[in-house]
Amino acid sequence: MSTGVVLTIVIGGTVLLLGAVAAFVFWIKRSFVGRAEVSLDALREEAARRGWTYAERDDTQVALYDRQYNRRSRWEPLTHPPRAKAARDVITGTHRGRPFIAATFDTVYQGRHQPERAIWVAAPAPHPMLSIQRMVAVQNAINRRIGLGGVQTGNVEFDRQFEVLSEDERFAHAVLSSQLLEFLLTDPRSFRGVYLRGEYLDVLDPVQDHRNPNELVAALDLRCDILDRIPAWS
Repeated sequence: MSTGVVLTIVIGGTVLLLGAVAAFVFWIKRSFVGRAEVSLDALREEAARRGWTYAERDDTQVALYDRQYNRRSRWEPLTHPPRAKAARDVITGTHRGRPFIAATFDTVYQGRHQPERAIWVAAPAPHPMLSIQRMVAVQNAINRRIGLGGVQTGNVEFDRQFEVLSEDERFAHAVLSSQLLEFLLTDPRSFRGVYLRGEYLDVLDPVQDHRNPNELVAALDLRCDILDRIPAWS
């Protein structure tokens, strides 16, 4: 086989391969755009039905984000709290009688710029910071032995699976009712943490697109279910 034929085959194969890759990338982008448009159409319809508002960008919410983290330095005294620079795909309204905001914030923390998804449901009143995180049992046990285990509830199974951190231990005990402990231990939905910051409750759960009404409603239901099991506080 001559060198020219070989080169023709190689070059032709390369062109075909590059064409296939380009077509695949185009298909992926087109598919993503199509899904986004469908999601937004469904969101606008659902928002109109529920009385929610939607804005592609609403930077007036930046101050609200910053306010939630203003006390973070009490936990991390050597770092400045994260700050938002923009708020995109902002949805506001009420769900099960509770105000909420869902958005993607463009944030800066320790010099890194990154997006942060927020689906925040309003708590009954401003409150101390509190985090409840699932932990690997072995790691949790080690943390407790070296004095880093956080607040202990007295529920052996809960304390084995979760780490509770709070700037006010009395508040943590008040929030962690027996009903909430049982719920966090047994609810089948997937989530890795619960956070009370400033004025809102958030959950670390696997939401792919908060603009998708089905995902958003499910996420809001989870947050409301948690708030329903927290005793009232002033």
